[in-house]
Amino acid sequence: MTGHSSEPIDLGTRKHLFIDFSLIDQADDVSLRVSPPTVGGVAVHRDRAWEHHIHFMNSVIDDNGLARMWYASSNMGAGNLHSYRWGYAESLDGVHWTKPDLGLVELNGVRSNNLLLGVPGSVFKDPTAPPEERYKGYWLNWAPDLGPLGFGYSVSPDGLRFTWDGGNGVALHGDSQNQVFWDERIGRYVAYFRNWVPTGRDARSLSANGPWRRAVARWETDDLTSRDGWQLTDSPVDVRGPRLTGELPTVLALDEQDPPDMDIYTPSVVKYSGADDVYISTFSVYRHFTEAEILDAQTRRNDGLMEIQLAVSRDGITWERPDRRPYVRIDPDGPRSRMLYSALGLVIRDRSIYQYATAYDQSHGLKRRNNPAGQVIWTRQRLDGFVSAEAAYAGGQLITKPLLFSGTRLELNVDASASGDVRIELQDAEGRGIEGYTLERCDRVLGNHIRHVVTWAGNERLPATKGQPVRLRIAMRGARLYALQFVAA
Repeated sequence: MTGHSSEPIDLGTRKHLFIDFSLIDQADDVSLRVSPPTVGGVAVHRDRAWEHHIHFMNSVIDDNGLARMWYASSNMGAGNLHSYRWGYAESLDGVHWTKPDLGLVELNGVRSNNLLLGVPGSVFKDPTAPPEERYKGYWLNWAPDLGPLGFGYSVSPDGLRFTWDGGNGVALHGDSQNQVFWDERIGRYVAYFRNWVPTGRDARSLSANGPWRRAVARWETDDLTSRDGWQLTDSPVDVRGPRLTGELPTVLALDEQDPPDMDIYTPSVVKYSGADDVYISTFSVYRHFTEAEILDAQTRRNDGLMEIQLAVSRDGITWERPDRRPYVRIDPDGPRSRMLYSALGLVIRDRSIYQYATAYDQSHGLKRRNNPAGQVIWTRQRLDGFVSAEAAYAGGQLITKPLLFSGTRLELNVDASASGDVRIELQDAEGRGIEGYTLERCDRVLGNHIRHVVTWAGNERLPATKGQPVRLRIAMRGARLYALQFVAA
């Protein structure tokens, strides 16, 4: 229950996803609930000689109807940057992927492969760049002979032929899938990096790092060649190189509601294209084993399990976790039973969202480069379906803040199944039902719909409000409401 708000929210015809209650003045017996996707099959198999190990530094772009994936692999027993291979795959439907013969990189005297020249990292498409730099790869160099240590970026006209700058000269080691993308909402580049935050206790099985926990920092810039904000302090955490420990603002971290022996491994942030104010993070959480739980003598001591959780944001800065249940769970056994890392990006096809993850049957500390491991799997989510406002079987209701809208009808993304239902009343700003649009006249919404048009006694046309704000009273029973939108007929 919240206090009444008098300042109207201008929705226009923008789609509103119920990732939070920012639109809601009053909630009675309705709560936010994360909706896990359906886990599908394998998108990328280990079926090449150089793909002994599939790594987690993978990116996906839905590029004008073609789903494109950049993924990392390495050879058996190799642990240095020179052994990493940068592979490419593509798909039309987001489920069935092929590895085209590109002929760009010679390996063992043969060019018939799907490899790209460069160091695996994070790939994004930059709509503001000139055509010859339309695709950018952001990566971490930790091999001194390849150039200065730290972050750098490469550019490409087609996402296949990259020119890389050899590093930016900042001796920073952020061993995660750090990422960059162009955020058209603010007109700037936004980056998310691994950051280390103090906890006051040793949260890790690798005691050399002391009382520090992995978290996510954010940086924004107008120019990726700029070094603003990169001045490192004397880092108290140094493994292969100094780490970020507060130089950039932390935007996503675990808290007192989480286990003390858990931290965030990868940020995996995407700005959702289905709405202009929705950011999604399918981040991996790392639950550390205690010394007593590390039974395998072949581990690197820094050992534990990983699952994928969900965080949501309206601006990419302030994040919320609607609930703490896993977004993608590990399996009881098999190839997805120990670790899951979410890939960057998603693919939208018809009424489904496809997301990707690298799955392992080995825990973090195992010296897994000596064992075949890793596969990229796909998951399927309903359109707009990350989080829902859910009413129990006994029923509940939401009352929105005052709204201004454009359009002539109201559409819902809603799942009431067979036993649930939803009704909507239009009210004036003071909460009085508008004649002809009361709850009693609303035709009940039954079933499961991506775009259901609300009607009142068969009438779908909304009243002419003449610029006056309205409220929505949403009465629900055994239903999940994912999104609403005022649209033109």
